[in-house]
Amino acid sequence: MKRLYIPFAWELLFIIATILLPKQAFYLYFVFYTGLLIYCYYFYKQFSFRKLGKNMTRVVRFWIPVAVTFAGLLLTNHIKNNIIQANYPLVKDGTISIITHNDIIPTVFYAIMMIIMKPVAEELFFRKAIIKFGSKKRVFALTVVSLLLCAITRAHGLLGIAEWVLMALPVTIAYVVTRNIYISVMAHVAFEFYDNIYSVVYAIGRILNR
Repeated sequence: MKRLYIPFAWELLFIIATILLPKQAFYLYFVFYTGLLIYCYYFYKQFSFRKLGKNMTRVVRFWIPVAVTFAGLLLTNHIKNNIIQANYPLVKDGTISIITHNDIIPTVFYAIMMIIMKPVAEELFFRKAIIKFGSKKRVFALTVVSLLLCAITRAHGLLGIAEWVLMALPVTIAYVVTRNIYISVMAHVAFEFYDNIYSVVYAIGRILNR
């Protein structure tokens, strides 16, 4: 965990910045995820394209767990949007709003950030880097830490933190059970694509036709 002091400090600075500069959340998130990706890939050696390619050739050991995890993300997203928020309509969850300029380039960068950078960065740092295997108590404790640290980057309110802990459960369980970060990465990327692509395409179409 000693090598994680830098990304921990990076996250703390990010959280403070989003509190002080909420309207600049888009830029803050882009810089935050970029920093995590650089650290986890170049310095912490958390990702290998060769290993990803090897995993993608396995149907039973890779694609089926990816599909199950993706289904879990769909379920938790449904619970978050249609059950939790429906029952607490007047409670502000404190989720950080990411606002972009109404133009092509910011929209494209938003898509890259949300569909690729965000899921990959979160899986490499909050799952692979933080959750270390050993005793069951250790795994449980680090899993709770990872869930909370991930959630507070998305929301500052208690309800919002609880919602984002829920959203992170499927990928976290997938990593803990399989110990294969590429499964959670692929499932997370697939979900973010599913969750964002319609609004991105719609926004680009609206911008081009205005």
